[in-house]
Amino acid sequence: MKCTDKFQRLACIDFLRGLDMFFLVGAGDVLRHFFGAFHSETFSSVLYQLDHHWTGFTAWDIIMPLFLFTSGLSMPFSFEKFLASGHTRKQLYGKIFKRFLILFVLGWIAQGRLLDLNINTFHIYCNTLHSIAFGYLITAVIVLNISKLKPQIIVAMSLVVTYWLVLHFAGGGDFSKEGNFAMRIDKLLLGRFIDGTHQYTWVLSSLGFGATVLSGYFAGDALKQGFTVNKTLKTFIVTGVALIASGLLLSLQSPIIKPIWSPSMILLSSGICFLLLALCFLITDVGRFNGWWVTGLKIFGMNSIVAYMIHTTIRLRGISEYLLHGFEQFTGSFFPAIVSLGEFALLFFILWHLYKQKIFIKV
Repeated sequence: MKCTDKFQRLACIDFLRGLDMFFLVGAGDVLRHFFGAFHSETFSSVLYQLDHHWTGFTAWDIIMPLFLFTSGLSMPFSFEKFLASGHTRKQLYGKIFKRFLILFVLGWIAQGRLLDLNINTFHIYCNTLHSIAFGYLITAVIVLNISKLKPQIIVAMSLVVTYWLVLHFAGGGDFSKEGNFAMRIDKLLLGRFIDGTHQYTWVLSSLGFGATVLSGYFAGDALKQGFTVNKTLKTFIVTGVALIASGLLLSLQSPIIKPIWSPSMILLSSGICFLLLALCFLITDVGRFNGWWVTGLKIFGMNSIVAYMIHTTIRLRGISEYLLHGFEQFTGSFFPAIVSLGEFALLFFILWHLYKQKIFIKV
């Protein structure tokens, strides 16, 4: 069976993006508060998987890479549509740069503290949307100037190799929180505008962001080709397994560290993203499932930036707590989970309303 339904292939992308946003903007908080309410070692392993740690890789660590991966997934479709509508490559570059700027401003609002109107609290490069902006820009420049797939893959791998070389040789192989070379570069270039509350790195790690978005672009390009279902699934699964194996092998020499987007983490997370895409492709394209749960996830995916911005900037939790505070006397330590669930419901109601009105805000 040939995968020729373009809209179905795009549904696969929306479904995967929605799955990511489902956990990022609500389900993650609900689960953390729910299992944390037991105050038991029994659920310590679950809570461990719902948090970030310096080394190693948890379930929660896939959320940000998957966000970047899905931004790359839609690029082959959006670029083709833009050029097919009569626009020039010069105009496409203008669109790319405009999206880059919008994502950066939104990142400043979400975490850069732009709305403080205070230079002393402003952070230049500090948010997931910033990483998407740079990953998107790097990917766009590469694919618009290199048309063949093989050279594109070589360039993508060169980004990972270059990052690895810099961390190991310029950085002396130091992967500690304060001593790693990526953090030293951030402190040097961002200075007083660095986000000192986190151990994440950004400037040098942009090489890794580019590689992650590129991996999504390659997956999206495979979807756009309209291969048979079996060939598409085989491509995703084989690529995913190969990347995971490569990441685990590299981790023997270069540790998996999500906060600095280490090379082994790039390979491992990209492989997991390919396998998740294969699963979503099975659900939407092969199984043709269209139940309420599929639609629900698509609602998150089709307005993902809106969902993220509302979650990070609007205090829906305060509204939820105000509306549900009467339940605290009955739920005790589970009340924070109830509040998180209410917050999640409020956000979903907003996104559902946009979906019903066919309002899809793209950046």
